[in-house]
Amino acid sequence: MNLTLHLTNRCNLACTYCFVPFGNLRMTADTAKRAVDFAVTQGSPTGILFYGGEPLLERDVIHQTVAHAEEIRKKTGHQFSYKITTNGLLLDEDFLKFAKSVNLTIGFSHDGPAQDDCRFFPDGSPSSQVLSDKIPLLLRYQPYAVGMSVLDASVVHKATDIIKFLRRSGFRYMTLNLNYDAPWTQADFEVLGREYEKLAKLYRNWTLDEQKFYLSPFDQKILSHIKGAAYNIDRRKMSQNQPSIAPDGTIFPGSRYVDDPAFAIGDVRTGIDEKKQTFFIEKGAIPLDVCKTCAIQSRCNYAYDMLTRQGDAFTIGISPVQCAHEKLLTPIADKLAEDLYRQDSTLFMHKHYNEMFPFLSALEDGIFKG
Repeated sequence: MNLTLHLTNRCNLACTYCFVPFGNLRMTADTAKRAVDFAVTQGSPTGILFYGGEPLLERDVIHQTVAHAEEIRKKTGHQFSYKITTNGLLLDEDFLKFAKSVNLTIGFSHDGPAQDDCRFFPDGSPSSQVLSDKIPLLLRYQPYAVGMSVLDASVVHKATDIIKFLRRSGFRYMTLNLNYDAPWTQADFEVLGREYEKLAKLYRNWTLDEQKFYLSPFDQKILSHIKGAAYNIDRRKMSQNQPSIAPDGTIFPGSRYVDDPAFAIGDVRTGIDEKKQTFFIEKGAIPLDVCKTCAIQSRCNYAYDMLTRQGDAFTIGISPVQCAHEKLLTPIADKLAEDLYRQDSTLFMHKHYNEMFPFLSALEDGIFKG
């Protein structure tokens, strides 16, 4: 089981697109430890993601939670892995040394040249300059840290520059996720299409240049082609195996449901209500009628597990923005993949068709040492 621990809804930034309502909720170390104990009963291994708000505001809880998990590992052999998603403001050498000692992977949220458009301090002052020395420090300790960006409609024209910034800064793993709640227009999507075409050229050139990197959403869409019908089956299994824990210990099916009590499926002190969990799993497996006839249904990231509530009723809800994005991105990614496949790019073939590639790549880069 993989747990997402929502340690707090406090944050030291006030990003315009954040979906977490600001407040003063905080998870206690006792609740976090109970969450770990609950996860252990579900079988090994256990992944723990520290999330917020800004999780590094609760650094002591992180340390105590990891210490508790490591004690269990030493006594029972139960395997744990750790991740955190952070805005980076509180990253320092002490935490990075701790992260390295327990193999805690860091996802660093930064929007590159769009950082000061959407990600600023509560008083409105920019954050990019304050973060300028954090990226090289992070990558010195974690060369494979993930650079995570959110693309708002207001800065859609900066999409390519955002990825260029992350790559130039040294990130090998990069994600670019849309702010689906923004007021996207047809004109915005036309700009996004041009940006994706430019990103596809970058992807192609970097691949032919034998540069090893991961760029979502392109790599994700290529994977959806290779897996075919199994793609969304696997995604649904993963989502069902990754509950979110609210600061008070309430268990939810996923992060997007944490603020709605109607989606609560248990508590870390009493466990999961299997009847409620099964209800949401089964509801999430029924796509909309329009999705059933869509040519990319099996490859769409939003055809399943997007439950919404309307009064007492629960149904799949896919926004027009999500639907339009999938239809825009998929053919661009497919054209890119077909081009690299025809050219018989060695890196492309190994990256997508050799299951041993991640291990062999890490071995080649000296990540594993005898």
